[in-house]
Amino acid sequence: MTAPQPQVSSRTHRSQSTRNWGAFAFLAPALLILFLTLVLPGLLTLGMSVTDVSFLRPTSFVGAANYLKLLSDPHFRDAMGNTLYYTVGVTFPTMAVGLLAAVALNRNFPGRIAFRTIFYLPVLTSLIAASVVWMYIYEPYSGLLNGVLVKLGLDPQPWLQSPGLAMPALILMAIWRDFGTAMIIYLAGLQDIPKDIYEAARLDGAGRRDILLRITIPMLSSVSFYLMIILIVQTFQVFGAIYVMTGGGPLGSTSTVVFQMYQTAFAYADFGYAAAMSTVLFLCILLFSILGTRLMPRSRA
Repeated sequence: MTAPQPQVSSRTHRSQSTRNWGAFAFLAPALLILFLTLVLPGLLTLGMSVTDVSFLRPTSFVGAANYLKLLSDPHFRDAMGNTLYYTVGVTFPTMAVGLLAAVALNRNFPGRIAFRTIFYLPVLTSLIAASVVWMYIYEPYSGLLNGVLVKLGLDPQPWLQSPGLAMPALILMAIWRDFGTAMIIYLAGLQDIPKDIYEAARLDGAGRRDILLRITIPMLSSVSFYLMIILIVQTFQVFGAIYVMTGGGPLGSTSTVVFQMYQTAFAYADFGYAAAMSTVLFLCILLFSILGTRLMPRSRA
């Protein structure tokens, strides 16, 4: 009576093994692409970071010399500071503007779909094209923004030519381009909040401000945290707008880590040192990601 049991167990084991191999076969193409486009370049970059490779002279192993050089490099410290400034200046205002837009467009009124589309269009715009348009807006003599200032009786400003104004100008352009993403994510989160909670709050006499501060924002905490991590990772890697609009200037006030990596590798042909910068940037982004995943359960709670 008990003899067939081992056969059934063996047959089940073979069936499970076949399903596992089938799953691996379906995953293999995606894993191969992931390895060739992410893992392999990362390993090669890590290997280059401990050499003095420049393709202009014989390559030699230098160990941690490139990383020790970063610690005493004032240009890299300035670039890291500019990157943090840009990240903080873009992330939190983008979240605030996106939340306000989502709350406003979460109501039933004529044309709300059109407004959602209009607010989201900058996200779909080519970064290079948007940067060129904003260069004309910031143009010091005939730009649209200075034209508005002159009509208001204010002095025109050299937006992209001033060390104190260039980074805020880039931040403003980034907020305009990215708040549509925050709006869409917040709209999705607002759909999950039960309407009964809002109705109960209104019956208790809560105003719009109280509902926003005490119900909407706390219940969107997990969405806000997820969005913050996404924006931090994105803004840490800013390059395109700076390359087109300021070229890292004036006086290095908009030179970020990625832009300095580009200059070090392709302007000075110091690929080993640029690879060390890339590795440090990767570790910073990884640290923020790990902190985000560790703190996310607390946010949900």
